[in-house]
Amino acid sequence: MTAFLKRIGIIVLGIFGVSMLVSMGSLWALREGDFYKPSFLVNGVSTSDFDYIVLGASTGLTTLNTKVIDSVLHIEGINLSMDDTSISSQYLMLEHFLASGKHADICVLASSASSYDAISIHISDNDYRFLPYVSRGYISDYYASFSGTAAGVSGLSKWLPMAGVGYYNAELFYPSLISLVAPQHRNRFDSKGNYTYPVGSGASKRILSRHPKTIYFKNTYLAKIKALCDSHDIQLVCYVSPLEQQEAILEQTSYDVINHSTLLKDSRYFYDAIHVNTLGRHVASLQFSEDFRSYVISESFDKLRMTE
Repeated sequence: MTAFLKRIGIIVLGIFGVSMLVSMGSLWALREGDFYKPSFLVNGVSTSDFDYIVLGASTGLTTLNTKVIDSVLHIEGINLSMDDTSISSQYLMLEHFLASGKHADICVLASSASSYDAISIHISDNDYRFLPYVSRGYISDYYASFSGTAAGVSGLSKWLPMAGVGYYNAELFYPSLISLVAPQHRNRFDSKGNYTYPVGSGASKRILSRHPKTIYFKNTYLAKIKALCDSHDIQLVCYVSPLEQQEAILEQTSYDVINHSTLLKDSRYFYDAIHVNTLGRHVASLQFSEDFRSYVISESFDKLRMTE
């Protein structure tokens, strides 16, 4: 009986050891590649100083084309938005951006309209993409600030990598194999961090009315982003992307806001109710460039004045 238990113990320890090695290897491969945005920022972005960055969820990812904005304004930016994330995730991305030794003059927060007023804050579906850097204090502290299984497993990964890799198996293990073979492969975004939705086959339809949606900018993480920007001399500009069925009504706020909720007047520009397609992205990016011009000029003037 003793020999049997010993053999079982050796097998269990062996499985545990192999699982740990595989999990550590998976996180290492993702950390060394460009597959997800947090790793892409570290490995695939050589520029350290940007005129602006875009933070946001899928609306920011698919609405603001930094290639168009850069070409119009002759500046340099990058889109660090990630789909299925909230403003808390965007705060973490800003921390990650700064901790990676990078700086921007302006931070454009292009979150979803509903996120600006979210009161109940939960860990986002795609926050696991920061797991390769869980050993960094600001990452583990972020996971620890939430409750629930996903947050607990993510936080535990600092000491037990197999917890996170096992829980997010399909999202971490298989992408790590791709990253191992092709380190420069990116998950649905281009070299400037942008992604677009295709143009559908639906008929063009004029948008005659939208339901009003008041935005109060009450999300507590929005204030944290503003404070972090202020501490690093970054100007924060909030952006409301085009909406097909709603019109964003901005309650009096101290935040700088570019409101494009009613910019597009035809359904042919939309992929769904809150996302634009490739056509809509182009129109929105061009108009954003014009509306954003005053912020860029102001920032350039302030920098020039400081050097005199």
